Amino acid sequence: MTSLNYYQTIFDKAGDAIFVHDIGSVEFMDVNEAAENLTGYSKSELTKMSVEKISAHSHGFDFFHALKKVQQAASHEAITFEWIIQAQDQRKIPVEVCLKTVEIEHQPKLLALVRNISEIKKYQYALQSRDQYFKMLLEHSGDGIAILDLQGKLLYASPSLQRILGYHDRFVLNKNILNVIHPDDRMNVRQLLFRKSSHQAAGVIHYKIMHHNGKWRHHEATYRNLLDHPEIQGILVNYRDITERIEAEKMARAREKQLGHMSRCKTMGELATALAHELNQPLAALNNYVGGSIIRIQKGLANTTETLDAMNAALDQTQRVNKIIHSMRSFLRKGEANFQVHSLNKLIQDLHPLIGLKADQIGCVIHYELSVSPIYISADETLFSQVIINLVFNAVDALQRNPEGKRDIFIRTWEHNQHARIAIADNGPGLQGQNPEQLFESFYSSKKDSMGIGLTLSRSIIENHHGYLWVCEGESGAIFNISLAAQERAKCI
Repeated sequence: MTSLNYYQTIFDKAGDAIFVHDIGSVEFMDVNEAAENLTGYSKSELTKMSVEKISAHSHGFDFFHALKKVQQAASHEAITFEWIIQAQDQRKIPVEVCLKTVEIEHQPKLLALVRNISEIKKYQYALQSRDQYFKMLLEHSGDGIAILDLQGKLLYASPSLQRILGYHDRFVLNKNILNVIHPDDRMNVRQLLFRKSSHQAAGVIHYKIMHHNGKWRHHEATYRNLLDHPEIQGILVNYRDITERIEAEKMARAREKQLGHMSRCKTMGELATALAHELNQPLAALNNYVGGSIIRIQKGLANTTETLDAMNAALDQTQRVNKIIHSMRSFLRKGEANFQVHSLNKLIQDLHPLIGLKADQIGCVIHYELSVSPIYISADETLFSQVIINLVFNAVDALQRNPEGKRDIFIRTWEHNQHARIAIADNGPGLQGQNPEQLFESFYSSKKDSMGIGLTLSRSIIENHHGYLWVCEGESGAIFNISLAAQERAKCI
């Protein structure tokens, strides 16, 4: 037979604390070493105590509730519950108690197996704190968060839904969000978001969605396909309202367009005298050719050859006037941007009359070094012309202090790495130590009568053409550079 010492050793060395209670008094009759370690009391001290002494005495863990547990265990086979004991050093220790009635020497006793669950509770508290942390983030986030199924049904919406779109989640959960997406955007949203394939598992999308007040709002959203994620099982969408940003950008574009037109009108105003002189010459010649021919015909002195020569000369002058007026009209055109594929060299050649008017005022020589091979770009003719005119006119102004005969501007075009390149260089004073980027700041100008918006507008226009505009110091003078993506000739108008 197994000796009594054998069972005593198992009792004393068990990993969990063991308390043997008297059912009537709830006093401890025996405890093991783990019970001593757990409570901080010795065995002799514990066997003089009851459950009341080591209970935490907080709500739900006092002697009254302890008696209820004892009564419950006495009438059932066994119960398991959580409790809080108070150790000798006043520490409150969460424990799990398995309480059952056993017979010892033919007398019913209570056997309590007690396990310290402090670490488990810490972990649970950490999880709860983490959940609470993320819940607070979701509730107070400026962005909205939603989970959708493949059909577009709303499975979850963060509390910010009501602030952003005016809907309460209980009225829209399990409803299809496609019903409030603008018809123009519905197909794109469906194609990007609701696909099982992970080919485009994440991305950014823009769309218009109806607010609860019936107005359309512009939204930007990032989405991620988490259908295979066991916790999410849907399309995770982070969305934000960008209506104010869209409206601000629209207003900025309108102001920029207005400033651009004002700048072009100012440029033409500066050329008024030169333009009048330039138009006066062909008109005077036209008057002479036509008037002389009429007089000769009236006097019967004209012959067919001479008359045809005079009419052809008059036609040449008419075409010269027409070319100047066409250049002016294109330059001053006001309207929405119209991007088309153009020949880069032709765009610059069409500006010869206007460039010549400005250059001739100070005797400046324009050197055109255009690419032999054709280059094509996508551009709005008026806006692109404004940039070239502005850069060339700035170069002319910079050359005014140069001696006569030493006022040269070089306009070069070439293609490099599938990009069209334009350089406008002069032999003027150069940057003179100025910060190159400062030249592109709004309302900055070294000229007294300048609005200081020309270079700012020029850079903005080129950036809207998905290109770059920058300036650097040349061997003599400044060089303004433009880089734009080259296009295929087949698309050229």
